[in-house]
Amino acid sequence: MREKLETKYHTEREDICNRLITILELDENHSILLNVLENDTDKQIKILDMKNEIQKYFAVSCLTPFKPNATCKRPYINILRGILRKQGYTFEASPILIGFENGKSISTSKYRIFRNK
Repeated sequence: MREKLETKYHTEREDICNRLITILELDENHSILLNVLENDTDKQIKILDMKNEIQKYFAVSCLTPFKPNATCKRPYINILRGILRKQGYTFEASPILIGFENGKSISTSKYRIFRNK
C-alpha cells in the first residue's frame, strides 16, 4: 500500500505551514485582515510562488488554484485555507467594520488562524 503524503512528509508539511504563517505576519491574536492581505501584493506573490513546493508534499487536486483552467478570485486565500486545514489548523473568518467613507461603512473579513489541539 502506498504511504500517505501526510505520513511521508510530515516535517516538510509543517515547514510549509510555518512559512505560510510567517508570510502573513499575524498579530498577537493570530489574525489578519483581508484588506491588508489584498493590498499587500508581496505576500500574495510569496504564497503563490510556493505552489510548486506545495504540490510535492500535499494532495492538491481538491484546491481550485491547482486545477487547470479553474479561476478563483483570491487564489492565495484558497491555498492558505486549504493547506492549513489539512495540517489541523482552523481558519476562521468573521466580518469586521473598519471605518466609514462618504457615509458608507467599510467592512472586511478578519481571518483568525489557530491550531486545533
